[in-house]
Amino acid sequence: MTSCEATIRLERPGTTELAIAKTHPVHQPRRVNVKPVVLIPVSIWLAALTALFLTHGLRANAAELPTSPLTSIGQIRKLSPEQARLGLPVKIRATTTFSKPAFATLFIHDGTGGIFVEIPAAQDHPSNPKAGDHVEVTGITGEGMFAPVIKGEGNLSPLVTVIHSGTLPEPRLIDGAEMSLPTLDSDWISIETWVSEVMIVDQDVILVCHSENCDFHILLDDPQSTKSVPWDLAESKIRARGVVATTFNRGRQMTARFLRVIASSDITPLHTKKIPNSEAPLFNPDQLMRVDGPGPGDLVRVRGVATLALPGNGLFLQVEGGGLWVQTAQPVATAPGTVIEVSGWPRPGDLKPFIRAHRVSIMGTTTPPLPTPLTASDALNAIHDAEWVSVDAELLDLSRGPEGTTLELRDSDIIFRSLIPDLPGVALPVLAPGSRIRVCGISRVSSEGSMILRKEDKLKILARTPADVTLLAPPPFWTARNVSILATTIIAGLFAIFALTRTRRRREQKTQRRAFEAVLAERGRFAREIHDSLAQGLTSISFQLECVRDQLTADPATAANHVENARGLVRDSLKEARRTVWNLRPLALGETDLITALQRFAANLTNSGKIAFSQQIDGTPRPLPPEHEDTLLRIGQEAITNAARHAAASQISQTLRFGQDWVTLIIRDNGKGFDVGACVGKGFGLTGMHERVAPLGGSLSIDSRPNHGTEVSVTLPTSSHEP
Repeated sequence: MTSCEATIRLERPGTTELAIAKTHPVHQPRRVNVKPVVLIPVSIWLAALTALFLTHGLRANAAELPTSPLTSIGQIRKLSPEQARLGLPVKIRATTTFSKPAFATLFIHDGTGGIFVEIPAAQDHPSNPKAGDHVEVTGITGEGMFAPVIKGEGNLSPLVTVIHSGTLPEPRLIDGAEMSLPTLDSDWISIETWVSEVMIVDQDVILVCHSENCDFHILLDDPQSTKSVPWDLAESKIRARGVVATTFNRGRQMTARFLRVIASSDITPLHTKKIPNSEAPLFNPDQLMRVDGPGPGDLVRVRGVATLALPGNGLFLQVEGGGLWVQTAQPVATAPGTVIEVSGWPRPGDLKPFIRAHRVSIMGTTTPPLPTPLTASDALNAIHDAEWVSVDAELLDLSRGPEGTTLELRDSDIIFRSLIPDLPGVALPVLAPGSRIRVCGISRVSSEGSMILRKEDKLKILARTPADVTLLAPPPFWTARNVSILATTIIAGLFAIFALTRTRRRREQKTQRRAFEAVLAERGRFAREIHDSLAQGLTSISFQLECVRDQLTADPATAANHVENARGLVRDSLKEARRTVWNLRPLALGETDLITALQRFAANLTNSGKIAFSQQIDGTPRPLPPEHEDTLLRIGQEAITNAARHAAASQISQTLRFGQDWVTLIIRDNGKGFDVGACVGKGFGLTGMHERVAPLGGSLSIDSRPNHGTEVSVTLPTSSHEP
């Protein structure tokens, strides 16, 4: 079996070197001389090969692109976005099909197709191209946001030159199926379609159209006065010509389609729905869209009193049998109390049918209707949708937005909203959460549920003016807000009392803890004093008596000398006991200096001749503060005693160094040593050393290990403690 490893080495941008090394079985040795390369996984090698092939493919495509300027729109429309992005030169003669320089909009058509030309926004000028003008456009291709376009190089605009004025070409007739094709973008076409509604949006006339499988809008750019808007085109069939425009997303996908029409003359009515010559029958709203009532194909007539008009959308009527929403973009000069007669076609709504108006007529005026008083629960019923009602409720909250003031209200267990428009010169009453108010307006009920049975979900009341809101009662003191504030204040007070009590208790506990710590410190100090004086003295006496025992028969004179030493140590221990009781300076230091006291203690402990003791003084000796001398003496006594008593040392050296602002005592022995880590915290001697050094800000180090002796070093600062 053989294996193969592939490697890729990139020498420089744009070049790729491929080296393949083949590994042979052991029984077929073969030497392959290859340059050192970096091994790369096979997956990366395959990706590099793919990129290499794509690069060559793009270069091949680029080589196939023309180098001379493109002279037809059809050539540009065949380019892919990647090819159009290369900025190929363009020089085209075509006819302007749509022009609106103020909005940077220019479409041209040359018989092979239509295209959008990117021009900067500019005000209308006699030199700007107009629909029908023959122009010459010089520029480069651009990928556009949906289809290829013509643009200028860099930040420049393309050069558009008007050759001469002319007429628009004959548009290509298409059907509804073609209208849905994305490739139709920017084309100059003519289509027959049904208009379902005429609307005005931002002063633009829009026709909502349906044609086979494509719903689209016709945007009429010709400015229209209110009286000249072609309202009669609703529910009729027309023929329109214009430029196909597209709404798209960031992924270059079509989301909607519309037709840009230059003037109303480009729209030709074909025929409308048959309107009976006789007057349509009069119906009540509760009769519409029932099994035994009129449906969407029946022209009906409804008469009622206007309660609220929404210009550009429709109006609400109060009729016998309740309220009714009439959908019409036709402006109607209405006011509350205007008697309106509407002829149109019923349409199903979410919860209640409405009328799509064919004609709206003003019949006169009457007394504005009074609102129907309802509870929120009753108003949340489909039969009261679009009805003029009044509801009493509690105000929960209010907020202001671009549409007006929104009130959050509650009646029993129903929470609903009311929208109050902002009108100049009319102000809302001063309202606070918890107030009891009455709001009058149009009841609008939203729905939820399955596709078969819809049920009421939310209630919203549309008021006409701020005067439709009446304050019935101000909020009581015991509102949720006031109760919350009071409860918060009480809780805050309780927390404050608790915090004060806890602080005082902590202060008392801290005082007690300090007193207890002082007692413990004094007990520790007293224990150290006993350990460092009486215990060490008794240890020395015991050591002398052991020497007496060992030499009593062999050398009575030496034994007698040890007895005398023991007697001296007894006297010294007695004096130390008295000093400890009376908290005096060490007796030894009371009679002499630190150096002599340490030397004499070592001599008394090692005069048996079994231990050799040496002392070294570095620097200039000077008197030290009493607590420093006492600490150094006690630590030295402890270290010498441990070396003689426990370490079986034969040599003990003592070094005392005096620095400018410090003093160091070092005790070394050649004894058997010990494990310092294992003894930390177990012996009182080591603990006592650390406790003596810490209050003076000094440092203590103990260096020892089994069979390697011990070194005890203590350093104390003296600059701020000099006597």
